[in-house]
Amino acid sequence: MHRLGRANFGSPLHRRSIGGLLVTATRYGGEYALPLHEHDEAYLCLVAGGGYRQQAGGEEVDCTTGLLLVHPQGHRHANRFAAGGARCLSVFLAPELTDELPIRRLLHDYRLLHLPQAPRFVARIGRELAAADEAAGLALQSAVLELVALACRRGGEERHPAWLARVLERLHDDPLADLSLGELAQLAGVHPSHLARSFQRAQGMSVGDYRRMLRIRQACRALQQGRRSIAEVAAEAGFADQSHFARVFKKVIGATPRDFRRSAQGAS
Repeated sequence: MHRLGRANFGSPLHRRSIGGLLVTATRYGGEYALPLHEHDEAYLCLVAGGGYRQQAGGEEVDCTTGLLLVHPQGHRHANRFAAGGARCLSVFLAPELTDELPIRRLLHDYRLLHLPQAPRFVARIGRELAAADEAAGLALQSAVLELVALACRRGGEERHPAWLARVLERLHDDPLADLSLGELAQLAGVHPSHLARSFQRAQGMSVGDYRRMLRIRQACRALQQGRRSIAEVAAEAGFADQSHFARVFKKVIGATPRDFRRSAQGAS
């Protein structure tokens, strides 16, 4: 059993400490496995690229790009990375920050938070971690604290019925599948109207918007790779119209596909 302090396994690509925050970006190789371990301090882990399978509390979960994991102090877990490896952003908060009640509540429990804005934070935090100008530290602090505030808000809104995991798994398995609300309700074993209301309350968005967000995340990964045109990426993400894709992309991410690609490539 391994115990870690304010650190992670692996060698960070970038590491910066400012305003009570320690932020690191670490890349892990394909098929790399981390043994069962725990940390002396609570921390946040944002999956910035790739993915891994995490074992914790006798359960296993797939951690994919955009997922924010909240690890409370002493939370035991082990990770096995996918063939393509993964890149993770970790955030440790000093005691003067964790004294804030919303943050203390957030860090008290192990959580898996699907944040629609995650790709935007991945690009923004990665860019400021790599920057060397005088304003980089302040910009990084601002971005990370915005992420923490968003996680606090989402964590406070969590209302997860038992069937939600099955519905989320089905949506994540194939974001391009043209599933009806009735099909998902049948999977969940509830009435479609009940599913729609409960899903909105738990995830902060409708089923349709959530599926659209998954398609945009898929497009983000393709744009970061930079091998296909924006039109091709739009088509692969299930958008027949490139202009519609661009509008939805900007609404979800806060930047155009072209600007996101430029920012992501500059941060890598």
